[in-house]
Amino acid sequence: MDSRDSDETHGPSGEVLVPERTEDGSYTLRSARFGQAYHSRHGAVTESLHVFLGAGFQHRLNAPGALRIRILELGLGTGLNALLTLATWRKLPEARQPQLEYIALEPIPLDGRVLSGLELASDAGVQQSDVDALHARPGAPHHQVAWDQQGRFTRLSDDWQAFAAATDLSFDLIYYDAFAPDSQPELWSEDRFKEAFLLLEAGGALVTYCAKGSVRRALEAAGFITERLPGPPGKREMLRATKPVDGLAPLKRFNVRVYFFLLDGDQVLLSDERIAGQSCTKWPGGGLEFGEGPLECVCREAMEELGQSIEPGALVHATGGFVRSAWRPDEQVLCHYYLAKLSAPARFPTADSPMDFSEGRGQSLRWVHLQTFDEQGLTFATDREACSALKAHLGIQ
Repeated sequence: MDSRDSDETHGPSGEVLVPERTEDGSYTLRSARFGQAYHSRHGAVTESLHVFLGAGFQHRLNAPGALRIRILELGLGTGLNALLTLATWRKLPEARQPQLEYIALEPIPLDGRVLSGLELASDAGVQQSDVDALHARPGAPHHQVAWDQQGRFTRLSDDWQAFAAATDLSFDLIYYDAFAPDSQPELWSEDRFKEAFLLLEAGGALVTYCAKGSVRRALEAAGFITERLPGPPGKREMLRATKPVDGLAPLKRFNVRVYFFLLDGDQVLLSDERIAGQSCTKWPGGGLEFGEGPLECVCREAMEELGQSIEPGALVHATGGFVRSAWRPDEQVLCHYYLAKLSAPARFPTADSPMDFSEGRGQSLRWVHLQTFDEQGLTFATDREACSALKAHLGIQ
């Protein structure tokens, strides 16, 4: 055992990080906070080359027209995945070398004291200056490095949700390298994978070492087509999840949605929501559950969203054509829209402007005048069609 294997260092947050040599001779760090190593004990470089470079980067290089590759990494850590990607990219023949943009999210970057116990340059096959440049300015919220003539590396201190909510970039490949679900369950949920789905270009892929059934099901629920691939040493399988080319995801289920037009004089109630990191304006309501009818669904959704009961009325509109879910491309959506009125004076809070969320909430309600409301203010086409049907039903021109 190398003497460094027993040396403890401390990360920026004060957590204990222990350098460890893995079975292929390359180094990793073990986090006392999460009780896990940054890489596989069976081989840090071996795992990264197999999961992220082989199933991810090399797979993307073989895609038609791969003249530019934009990679997003969750969990930069030691930077091994980024440095191996840089080394692999540099070795490509000039005719096959795409423009490369690599963005890594790392809220707590490692500093030189921690990294000095590793051999990143030799492990990854790069220069020490590449390692130093990657990890420079650990306290900076935004750090950028030019990679030769056609590459760029950017390190951001944003966490996943903040980045997904704010960015207008799209990616060809996501290295999803968070700590395992037992340690960071919040990063392996359907909502996080919905955000990943929206961040990817059609045909783009997410690769991860984790092959748990719950993770695969969450990826599929978010709209991905998943592949269980042979895993690196020590793991039987890994996952690659691909965003289908628009409109080609195989349909697997129906999703019945029930919404209501809550009227108060000449006003109607709208719901502004944050869904998978995106801001949406829609009609209040939600999904039909097993064992209930559409009118029962309307009443339940009203209690959940408004905190008080409503009196449902006539069915005003139902989707007549094929609609694919905006969030789960393997679902066909059927929408019903009912008139509704309050059983008692409104007791729920409302906002005066769109997306005016109170702290900790992802929904706000607001009244608009139906006569002057422009249906283009609604996010989804089905809701816009329903708005036209509502105006026609009420005789509004």
